[in-house]
Amino acid sequence: MSLIEQKTYQLKNGLNVIIRNAHPKDAVQIIDVNLTIVNEKLYMLRTPGETFYTPKAEKEKIAQYEISDGSLYLVAETEGKVVGYLDFENGGFKRTKHSGSFSVYIIKEYRRLGIGEILINTLIEWAQSGNLIEKITLAVFSTNENAQNLYRKLGFIEEGRCPKDMKLEDDSYIDSVLMYRFI
Repeated sequence: MSLIEQKTYQLKNGLNVIIRNAHPKDAVQIIDVNLTIVNEKLYMLRTPGETFYTPKAEKEKIAQYEISDGSLYLVAETEGKVVGYLDFENGGFKRTKHSGSFSVYIIKEYRRLGIGEILINTLIEWAQSGNLIEKITLAVFSTNENAQNLYRKLGFIEEGRCPKDMKLEDDSYIDSVLMYRFI
């Protein structure tokens, strides 16, 4: 089981945030976080109109993560509201089970308060507590310097770039920056 012990942390603004495993009852709030970020049109692969999340599918995903040894689905909750989440999934084959990638999502009003760092550190601690995960990877937009700085602070190293990986509505391109950290 990919479970962590629920913990409460104090944020830079004095609010408390609870970091815990996602539960099926969180599905609607997780979808709301995702849609809110998609509508910012900044750092998501999907654009408004390309999001087809359903509570049923999200609940199934959460349930699947709960029983998988190599997956972790965390939420950040403050004042009874999910304000961010992290999902991590390892490879599905013998040769890739030791490695996995994560994504982290935090709604704008709660960024720069330390939630991302707490979520990623929780992922790292979880990976270190087991014998399965040896490498954590991610892909980040080359324009998302704040995220890249956080990842470097937490020990992630740039592994490479995918040039012109995303094409924006104005026909400009953004590279993906690939980063990793060994456990």
